[in-house]
Amino acid sequence: MDNIERIKANAALVVDTFAKNNDVELDYDENSVEWLDGYIERNRENWDEEMSERLSSVLGSFLGECIRRNFGGEWMVTENGLGIAFDGGNVAFPFNKIRKHMQNGSDDSIAGFYRTIPVIFN
Repeated sequence: MDNIERIKANAALVVDTFAKNNDVELDYDENSVEWLDGYIERNRENWDEEMSERLSSVLGSFLGECIRRNFGGEWMVTENGLGIAFDGGNVAFPFNKIRKHMQNGSDDSIAGFYRTIPVIFN
C-alpha cells in the first residue's frame, strides 16, 4: 500500500471508528473538522506522547482528505513531509497541524486552520 492509499484508508478508518464507537456521523466537511477539533480538545490531555503520535497520523489523514476533497490540491511528499499541494507552490501540512493542536490546544485549532485554507491557498 502506498502513502496515498494508506492516507485514504486512515481517513475512512476515522469515519468508521467514530460512527461505531461514538455514534458520530462524520463526513469530509467543515462540520466534521469542527467536531474533530472538539474531540482533540476534550481528550488531548489524556494522551501520552506515543498515543498522540499514532493519532496524529490517522487524524491528519482525515483532516488532509477533508482539505483535498473540498479545496482541491493533491497529496505530495515534500522536504517537510506529506502535505496537500496547491497551485503556486503552496502546501498545507495536516499532520503537523494535528500535532500542534494536540500540543498547544485551541491556540492551534485545526478548525481555524481548515477555515483559512480557501483564503490563503485558493
